[in-house]
Amino acid sequence: MAQQAVRISAFDLNPGERIGEKYHVEAFLGGGLQGEVYRVLEKQTRVRRAAKLLYPQQNERGRTARNYAQKLDKLRDCPIVIQYHNVEKVGIQGVEVTCLLSEYVHGILLSDFIARHRGAALPPFKALHLLYPLVCGLEQIHRRGEYHGDIHSSNILVRPRGIFFDVKLIDFYNLGRSNAQHRREDIVDLVRLLYEMVGDRKRYARQPAAIKAICRGGRRDYILESFPTAGHLRRFLETMPELSVV
Repeated sequence: MAQQAVRISAFDLNPGERIGEKYHVEAFLGGGLQGEVYRVLEKQTRVRRAAKLLYPQQNERGRTARNYAQKLDKLRDCPIVIQYHNVEKVGIQGVEVTCLLSEYVHGILLSDFIARHRGAALPPFKALHLLYPLVCGLEQIHRRGEYHGDIHSSNILVRPRGIFFDVKLIDFYNLGRSNAQHRREDIVDLVRLLYEMVGDRKRYARQPAAIKAICRGGRRDYILESFPTAGHLRRFLETMPELSVV
């Protein structure tokens, strides 16, 4: 009978603490079901990394770490995906914990970016302008036969750059072997993200026709009827009439 993994609900590491022998914690970046992510400084090189510490109960027999690393490696040529470096075993709270190291990306969570705007809502054109690189990146991921599995505003990093946005998808979620259903759910999640960006239900009635033509009231069946693939959504964004987003 396999030994049950030790359960940890939080690591709660503070700036200055060590992760293993190589890294110092600089800041907590976020957490979720699988574990917590910290910005760390590699002692030998003084290079910053992102360190994802997996809760042992979410990584039995190393499956989560293996799936995550393999997916990031498969998608390493996609600009929207962070670059994976390596995996290490470290001791935390007297327990051996798997640590995934990847590039540290400057930016803020999309949820925080939205909250900075008046009424916690982006202007329609700005929301569409931010959606576009996400759609293009998701299309690349899907073309490689992969999916994200958990697209929402706290799993996206945003960095404004002039009139453009650099975006990164983080925290891929393993739903099992990739299939068309997983890719369709990514599309639905991305469209519902636009709905959130423009202020969701409280502002939806006042949105221009272009926004409503994409969001389709948030209805999954209507969304997939219009946009069965990320490519369909990308082409819609590229050809919509200019006046429809004013």
